Amino acid sequence: MSQRLDQSRLVLIFAAAGHCLFHILVALYLTIVLALEIAWDRPYDELISLWTLGALLLGLAAPFAGWLGDRWGAANVMVVYFIGIGLATALCGLAETPHQLLGGLALIGFFGAAYHPVGTAWVVRNARARGKAIATVGIFGGVGTAFAALIAGGLTDLIDWRAAFILPGLVSVLIGLLLAAFLRSGAIVELPEDVRPEPEPERGDVRRALLALVTATFLTTMLYYAFSTMLPKWFEEALGTRLGDGFLGLGLSITVVYLLGSTSQFVGGYFCDRGYAKVAYVWSFILKLAAFAIAYSVGGWLVLPVAVIVVFAFDIAAPVENVLIARFTPSHRRGLAYGIRNGLAIAAAPLGVELVAWLYNPASGFDNLFLVLAVSSVIVMLAAMAVPSDRPRRRPASALTS
Repeated sequence: MSQRLDQSRLVLIFAAAGHCLFHILVALYLTIVLALEIAWDRPYDELISLWTLGALLLGLAAPFAGWLGDRWGAANVMVVYFIGIGLATALCGLAETPHQLLGGLALIGFFGAAYHPVGTAWVVRNARARGKAIATVGIFGGVGTAFAALIAGGLTDLIDWRAAFILPGLVSVLIGLLLAAFLRSGAIVELPEDVRPEPEPERGDVRRALLALVTATFLTTMLYYAFSTMLPKWFEEALGTRLGDGFLGLGLSITVVYLLGSTSQFVGGYFCDRGYAKVAYVWSFILKLAAFAIAYSVGGWLVLPVAVIVVFAFDIAAPVENVLIARFTPSHRRGLAYGIRNGLAIAAAPLGVELVAWLYNPASGFDNLFLVLAVSSVIVMLAAMAVPSDRPRRRPASALTS
């Protein structure tokens, strides 16, 4: 038992590092591109389009990566993920032409597609408390998102744009080599079954859960990308120069919002580990509905706490959704299920961005958007209510005494 516990901690550490690095590495270019405008003397729209293929591959390659993790072993694929995305990022720093950079960014998307389906399935299989483990890993993803621009901008200012690619990439490669060493030594092994196995779900529950979760996942992702896209503009319009004349105050306020909101992942994990995953899932959408309704009518400094509530509601659902997918998916198909889920999420993201473009009005701001987000939250809440129940179960005596 102690050996398994030790492995559980090691898997959690590597998975958390992988999630943090994922959100850093896939976002580096969004800031570095500003320096490339000057260095390569090319327009922003031409340069930012180089990321399109990589962003597309993040979704398209996810089901394949999840299938490979199920067949070859999650830990093995995670080694490939760390080394592959690290080398791809470093190659971007060595690019001399836009075509070379396009290839490097595409490889970032291809290897990056492995993290969410494979990493999540890996954590679930090795976790004794699934909700807490997934929430912990999720927090590190939020940290990566919050600091990605700071890392990219800081390295670019201190050294140059090439170093902003190469140094984070090498960190990922080193972590991949370390994970490979743990595998080779036997400190981490591929487990034949979950550390805490649960009864296989009934076929009727699987079909019902699949339909409900596919609907909820797609719409939730659309809502999240719509909100995250409009957030900087919403703050700018509501607060104006109160955050300062430049962009530093705006950027810091958004970072704080995401960091505070991400703490709710532990709330979602807490309820999951006590058998109330569905309850937490439904209530997260009720909270979103209330927050979007309030956002419709507030202004000034009140937009900051309301934004925290919205992110808080989104992040409660993140670990819950992963736990529900694990509960209603056969263990030998879990990576594929997470891969399909991630592919759906990538497909929904552009719709969220387009919602902002369609519904923003210079005269009324985001009022129409908030109404659509509120109505959509009701639809997702109904889908969440259709998920089969996940009630607490009495632990067997062997689990209590181990």
